[in-house]
Amino acid sequence: MAFEHDPIDMAHKIIKKYHTCDPYILVNKLGYILMYANLGDINYAQRDYFKRITVITLNDQIDEYWQHFVLCHEIGHALLHKGFSTAFYRHTSGCGMVNWAEKDANLFAMQLEIARYDDIALNHMTDYRLLEAIGLDESLARYIKR
Repeated sequence: MAFEHDPIDMAHKIIKKYHTCDPYILVNKLGYILMYANLGDINYAQRDYFKRITVITLNDQIDEYWQHFVLCHEIGHALLHKGFSTAFYRHTSGCGMVNWAEKDANLFAMQLEIARYDDIALNHMTDYRLLEAIGLDESLARYIKR
């Protein structure tokens, strides 16, 4: 089944297996192709799955902090939602709801981001301070699970 993995557990397994939380290293170790393109104002990234090859295209118009998170997010989709192509949209529906697949990918991505810091540093940071250190918007605080 394509949607049977827990995103937090999957993130920890990947970090342990590859000894890194760096998404740029993980892309290579996982055998994915990373590309950059101007994707306009609609989305941050696109993940395509074609002939068992995962291609992640990041929007080259977004800043490096957001690219880092978005790459983590798309790796999450690739591992959690195998066989499907996805786009990480800048805007969700008008009511602000995020579908379950996006929520899973955000939870996965946030675990990779959190793993950049040791326990001592994390214990001295609020969720909002952590997001500030990572360079992300406070709206992502709901995905921080320590």
